Amino acid sequence: MADVIYELVATEAAVDKLGRRGIAAKEAERLPRNRHVILPNVRGPEGPRHQPLERRVVIGRTDGGRSLTLVVEQTVAPETWLIITGWESTDAERKIIQ
Repeated sequence: MADVIYELVATEAAVDKLGRRGIAAKEAERLPRNRHVILPNVRGPEGPRHQPLERRVVIGRTDGGRSLTLVVEQTVAPETWLIITGWESTDAERKIIQ
């Protein structure tokens, strides 16, 4: 089954990380409403006993047209994900959503 994200929630730590990169948490939380793709997080950390955490990379556009890349982690509610970190998308990442 494909991943579906209806809601993104930023933790305090994520708000700080995003803020240092000039990204408002509300801007990032609205990403699923716009054009986006969800990819496996191949470079992410592993959980206990080297089990991969349920993390994904979301690349998408904000309401204002800005391209962002977010690392998100699934919660117990399958369509709600926590924002771990994010940045302004690179040129290569922007090409993925075109």
